[in-house]
Amino acid sequence: MNKVLILTKMMMKNAEPAWRVEKGSGWKTALLLIVIALGVLPMIASAVMLTSELYDGLALIGQQGALLGLGVALSSLAIFLFGILYVSNVFYYSKDVEHLLPMPLAPGHILGAKFTLALVYEYYTALVFLGPLFITYGVKSGAGMMYYLLAILVFLVVPVLPLVLAALVVMLFMRFTNVKKYKERFRIIGGLIGIGIVVGFQALFQRQSSGSEFGMEQFQQMLAAENNGLLGLVTQLFPSSNLAALALVDSGTWASLGYLVAFILVGITGIAAFLYAGTYLYFSGVMGMSESVATRKEVVDTAFAKLVQKRPAMLAYALKEWRMLWRTPAFLMNCMLSSILLPILGLIPLLSRQDSGEIIASIQILMQPGSVVGGSLAIAFAAFLLMSAMNSTSVTAISREGQGFFTNKLYPMPYRHILLAKLFPGLVLSAVSMLLLLAEAVWFLQLSPAFIILAIGSGIPGLIFINLVGILVDLQLPKLRWSSEQEALKQNLNPLFPLVIGLMAGGLVVLASFSLGTSLLGTALGIMVLFTLINIFLYRLLVTKGPDWLEQIEG
Repeated sequence: MNKVLILTKMMMKNAEPAWRVEKGSGWKTALLLIVIALGVLPMIASAVMLTSELYDGLALIGQQGALLGLGVALSSLAIFLFGILYVSNVFYYSKDVEHLLPMPLAPGHILGAKFTLALVYEYYTALVFLGPLFITYGVKSGAGMMYYLLAILVFLVVPVLPLVLAALVVMLFMRFTNVKKYKERFRIIGGLIGIGIVVGFQALFQRQSSGSEFGMEQFQQMLAAENNGLLGLVTQLFPSSNLAALALVDSGTWASLGYLVAFILVGITGIAAFLYAGTYLYFSGVMGMSESVATRKEVVDTAFAKLVQKRPAMLAYALKEWRMLWRTPAFLMNCMLSSILLPILGLIPLLSRQDSGEIIASIQILMQPGSVVGGSLAIAFAAFLLMSAMNSTSVTAISREGQGFFTNKLYPMPYRHILLAKLFPGLVLSAVSMLLLLAEAVWFLQLSPAFIILAIGSGIPGLIFINLVGILVDLQLPKLRWSSEQEALKQNLNPLFPLVIGLMAGGLVVLASFSLGTSLLGTALGIMVLFTLINIFLYRLLVTKGPDWLEQIEG
């Protein structure tokens, strides 16, 4: 057990927390915490409001306990889905595997440490789902101290069983398939399947809880029904969620303590099963993961000449950045594909609603000449800004290089050219998102040519603005120490900065446009002038101070 804890501590030290900054930079830590709070506040507020509304409806018929059952079951499902990605990365794709295998460690030590590390990641997921649920339920029900103590214990145990199931699925898959030869392709396909499942559940939930003024009541009735569909499905998939819910309902009674003990025993049994099965499955599956597969494709003279042709230094560096995004699955999924998928997936919450036709018709009326078209352009600008802010390409341009970043200091080109070249992929992907979003708007809302031209004209300064902000943030807070590419993005809080700044800037533009009642042309000119001036300032900051900041970055 002691070796497991030491090994876990070592792994956690290597996978340092996302909010860690260098010593002596207290202001950076404070700034990060403020940005984290601003970033998660809207999500937590929405979860609290939804939970509160559901509780009120269910309490009228005395079925509020179903809310806990549904919450724990859905959290278990989310933890299972995220667990497949975590287990794949921690158990098979982290760079420490090849160093741990020759060490004098028992299989149980390595398995236990890796499971604990994945479990820590899962607590972040559980906190998002269960935190607002448990606290809101406790406040609404007027629960005492015993409820909150039991809720903490339940919170600690809930992720165990879904993570065990995810680990067994991944280990079986890795043991009996030949996926190691195509591991990069497997990671991309697995990521796409995960996105599809999450979006599917989102669309299902959206459709069930919308569509009419009685939508929420119907959803509450579905929860309260004995043989309801969604609750029955998720609680059958994770039967232990019923034990967790029963442990919290009527907390403090002997019955609730009994359910809690049973729930903990299920978790302990799951860990024992994982260690037993993992001894036979894991090490056979992880052998050879560091090997690569050659295509054995012959490089002909013309192709070789194309590869080595002389190009301008900035263009060559920008192409290198682009290829790194394209060839690394984690970067491809989180930067390139997200830029294409987000505008498309953004339609699902709208189209999955039963009243989507009425909503689109209302927006079309607002877009008619004589309506608040200036405000509509401001809303379109804010959407472009938000979509660009959700793209992590520029804000992780330095972090993505990891320890390889220091080769930049050996290149025979000025640092400012390196920084400007790093902006290229982010700007291209932001432009792709903007054009996709605009194409969807043209399809559904039948926009006028003048609106389209002015939207693009005002949107471009916004895209440049958010990408300049992103690379300036990454210059100040680069995350260069990571053991897997996924960690460079998922445990990097830098993307929160442009997201919060984009939300604030877009909100202020919309507020100003509606307050002043500006016309379509006036709104476009105002945005273009304002953000061009801001961009000139940020550009000067990047090319004058950026090289010094780049030089000061240490490993």
